Amino acid sequence: RALVSKPELLILDNAFDGLDVQGRAGLQDIIERVLKGFRMDILVQGVGDAKDTARTQVLLLTHRPEEIADGMGRVTFMDRGDDGKRVRTEDRMGRSGEDLVRSLDESNQTNSYSGVGEVHIDKSKGVTQRTWDSFSEYNDFPSNEEIINFWEYGKARNGDATTDSALSKDVLVHARDLNVTRDDVTLLTHLNWTVQRGERWHLAGTNGAGKSTLSRLLLRMSMNNNREFSSTSSDAVVADGSFDVVSNNACLRRGGVGWVSTELHLHATHNWGDRTVLDILMSGSSFLFNADRNDEEKHSAVTRGAVDEDIATTAACWLGLLDDCHCQNSNDPFLSRELSTLSQGEQKLLLIGSAIAQRPSLLILDEPCQGLDLWNRGLLLGLLERISCNTDMSLLYVTHHEDELIPSIGHRLTLDDGNVTYCGVR
Repeated sequence: RALVSKPELLILDNAFDGLDVQGRAGLQDIIERVLKGFRMDILVQGVGDAKDTARTQVLLLTHRPEEIADGMGRVTFMDRGDDGKRVRTEDRMGRSGEDLVRSLDESNQTNSYSGVGEVHIDKSKGVTQRTWDSFSEYNDFPSNEEIINFWEYGKARNGDATTDSALSKDVLVHARDLNVTRDDVTLLTHLNWTVQRGERWHLAGTNGAGKSTLSRLLLRMSMNNNREFSSTSSDAVVADGSFDVVSNNACLRRGGVGWVSTELHLHATHNWGDRTVLDILMSGSSFLFNADRNDEEKHSAVTRGAVDEDIATTAACWLGLLDDCHCQNSNDPFLSRELSTLSQGEQKLLLIGSAIAQRPSLLILDEPCQGLDLWNRGLLLGLLERISCNTDMSLLYVTHHEDELIPSIGHRLTLDDGNVTYCGVR
């Protein structure tokens, strides 16, 4: 759509986010051809000579080195240090994307920026696939004991929210010959799948395979106690088979399903702009999303009670949202800021922190690293790995990036056009 207008300047802000491997390769090819002078009409016609065409300048904003096209000759680095934001522009001089990231990393180390400088860079392979290993010495990174205490806090008093008669204590999701449709279009077919407590799954597949549909349906079934409830005609529905999901308990605010996705992020930016950070952390983003989409009776049911403030602020601390995790968190000015004043990355981390503070039985993260820089990706993945190693939380992680798969993810469900092509050990 942007290229059809034959722009003089094409701005691509994290344009690769959400694309599968084939989609990223296709976009990269188009960018390279635009940089060489091909207009959109010539791209469509397949004409091979761009000698007389008007060039479109491309400005790419990205956190990922593999997205930097070879034809881009100038690079601007932006980062934030103790002395404020720094900007510098220089010629690329033939450096690879990995070399450019490394140069920024080295610059941050010399300027004492606390973050990216601690992420390991393998010169032969670019960014290491184990960025989460770099955070064991991060001052505010939680120890195993802190994770356990966080997860078990209040358990004896409140009990466990897992009371579904259709599920055993150790089964959180059970699909039997499940068929899902929307407006008579089949989205998922003949899905047989079980998620045990403590299992971590990678949900894989190309764009349009049905991954986000499945993750969204898991949340809706959980929030509505496994009863069919559809607030809009665009919702997917169970057409055949059975689907049992661990239920969320709105009064206890513990257990059930926590969910973060691009859809949730978009909903938040359009509807929660004036909500404060603390409000979202304590209310629970999944509960707020479900309440917005359902009727008034359900709205009142899901808004009773809240996550404990200490639990909420602890999750925010671990994700680097609060300045000093060792002071009284409730006094941190960041907690009173409105969502609309936060950057895209801060908003994403806030939604993830809100889901973790729920201490769910099943955490669903649909492309959670979109919009996060190298440091925050490593911090998030490191925290997920530590939680997985010290709790019985199950995880459903949706991504097209294999380098985000932490060691604890031991199973994989692969979808293709609504069909299961693999279900088992990763």
